[in-house]
Amino acid sequence: MVLIYVWRIFWTMRFVLILLAAIMTVTSCEKDTPVRYEVGLSADFDIPSGLNTVETHYFLIRNIPVLYKFNADRNGVDTSTIVNVLASRGLMRSVFSDADYNFISRVQVYAVSRRDPTLKREMYYLDFVPNNTGRELKMLSSTTQLREILGEEFIDLEVRLNFRTITTSRLSTRIEFGYAVF
Repeated sequence: MVLIYVWRIFWTMRFVLILLAAIMTVTSCEKDTPVRYEVGLSADFDIPSGLNTVETHYFLIRNIPVLYKFNADRNGVDTSTIVNVLASRGLMRSVFSDADYNFISRVQVYAVSRRDPTLKREMYYLDFVPNNTGRELKMLSSTTQLREILGEEFIDLEVRLNFRTITTSRLSTRIEFGYAVF
């Protein structure tokens, strides 16, 4: 008799837990904010030869036009209604040659405010660059809120690179990046 009673309690508790889990799953789902528009940009910089593998090397690309207000107007979006701005896609590729980016071991790209250079936010990163990158180095987008910086008409980009091997020749590199407006 006691065994039947314990068995019923077990099945009742199991049912209640499954029901609770289902309710929590349904109510915790947020509705994704749709992307209003995306903007693609690019900037060029040179990686000089002879850079070592010990230090992190910094490359500052200045005065990149973001065209924040222009793109908002072109897409019919009032800038005061913009909720969020996030980095969308990011990759590095060679400008003039078929260079292989296997010599890079780590990359980080920061957006830097022109008004306040101490204000910088990570846009892209790749902590462990695979050995088979080839001619394009695809980076992961950061989830950092970029509205404060990309709301300016011009920004600076700070590219931080760590190398696996010493660079043997100068490499003209284009960073193709963008942002998504929500």
